[in-house]
Amino acid sequence: MAERQEFGLPDRFPGSAGDAIPGAWVSVPVFVTALLQVTLLARVLLAYTRPPMTPDAGVFQQIGWYIAHGGRLYVDTWDPKPPLPFETTAALALVSGGNVYVHHLLSVALMVLVACGIVALVCLLCFDLTGDRYASALAGLSMLLLPGFFVRPVYGFKAKYPLLLAGLLAVYLYRRDRPALAGAAAAASVGYWQGALVFPCIVVGLAARTRDPRQVTRVVAGGVGFAALVVLPVVVLWRSVPEMIVQAVIVPLALPEEASLLEHVYGGVIHFKWASPLVLVGAWGLADRALDLYRRDLGPVVREDWWVVVGGAWFGLLVLFVDFEIGGYTDLIPGLAFVALGVGMAAARLSGDRSRRVLSAALVGVLLVNVVGLGSMGLVFSPVETPGPVAMDELRTNERAVESPYVPDDTPDVRYLYWTGREPETCHYRLSLMEARWLRMTNGGPSEGCSDLGTALSALRDRGDRGTDAVSTPIATAYRNGPERSVRVRPPRDNHARHERHWPTATAGGGGNGR
Repeated sequence: MAERQEFGLPDRFPGSAGDAIPGAWVSVPVFVTALLQVTLLARVLLAYTRPPMTPDAGVFQQIGWYIAHGGRLYVDTWDPKPPLPFETTAALALVSGGNVYVHHLLSVALMVLVACGIVALVCLLCFDLTGDRYASALAGLSMLLLPGFFVRPVYGFKAKYPLLLAGLLAVYLYRRDRPALAGAAAAASVGYWQGALVFPCIVVGLAARTRDPRQVTRVVAGGVGFAALVVLPVVVLWRSVPEMIVQAVIVPLALPEEASLLEHVYGGVIHFKWASPLVLVGAWGLADRALDLYRRDLGPVVREDWWVVVGGAWFGLLVLFVDFEIGGYTDLIPGLAFVALGVGMAAARLSGDRSRRVLSAALVGVLLVNVVGLGSMGLVFSPVETPGPVAMDELRTNERAVESPYVPDDTPDVRYLYWTGREPETCHYRLSLMEARWLRMTNGGPSEGCSDLGTALSALRDRGDRGTDAVSTPIATAYRNGPERSVRVRPPRDNHARHERHWPTATAGGGGNGR
């Protein structure tokens, strides 16, 4: 093992049974993360009668609530995400006992726990990679380089958090000789977001390197079994498999992100701000480990570390070229975990206490600057933009609905539907940029239902004939093409009786101005 010591790597594969757990070194980053989130949550709950939530949290929670009370996923609601986020919030809705306010608090509590779990897994996996407790603690603290990471859970459900927890857990479980559970966790990560496909590939790849067919079989069986459980309600309960294929498979592939590489890089710098140099340190740690993998004098133990390089490269490519909404920071969170692992590996590679002290001082300085603002609640400044209270009267209208020729003008904001417990009159009520582009591409979609596979395939053929210009304009252009353009407006469905039936709501969450 002299080669490993020469390159600053642990003497043996730390994931084997009997290895010491880094103990207190893990608890410090987890405790800091939990303390920040609990502090923010207390400030929000004490300040507002109706807690503010982000619009995307409103989408996840409203759809989950809706399908828990009789709605059909992908039929009565439109969303390009896989089913697991909505099944999760639907389960929380059933547990909430019919109280929207409790449902929101359960969603927040789940996100807080998931964020702490992510930090713990980053510490443990970094210890696997380096055998260095101090570097593992720095890796866990590096998750706070993005201020929004510890801020966003307070404002409701977000699928990026559980997908990252499930993906990291899959790697951790496999390295603890739990292949079936690792496969299930990897499948769960994809169930939350399609971009997490790298985690099943990593786990299967780790199993394949053992040259033991039983390992691969167990991983695949665990993944297929869990995927079947996730898809079962779609097949049996909602009977919406064709609609799911359209929304969760065809739409993301047909409507990729349009921003340029330079815009993506600029957006990343804007969100990381003063932490950007440490992001480069994490990238250097990953690149350095990638170079180690090509050294011929390193044995097979080192080559088990390939997964961290593959994961970091995958999410880096997604952010730079595929999926990064520049206006929001949550698309950076999956890649943030690999940046944090890179920081930990860089710290373990540094020789001499002085170099470590410099890196630690830089990290602590950035974290102090991030934390001083307390997640933009504002002791000094606001490192992250957070949602404030919005009056229910303002949520009654949705500007995108007014501008769209494909949905009723009186379609409210999704948060209004959530807090009041009203059922939507149309499945197109989230009205994201992707949804707006899809509506224009399909000329409003089928007259009945939310998505139709035949309509989608026909629209793709027409798009191929016309070129991509028809769907590459911003939302304002998509919605404002003048009265001369002939469009087929979806007729309102005969659901007056359904609209009059309200779901049970919380007294505190039913209205008011929020304060």
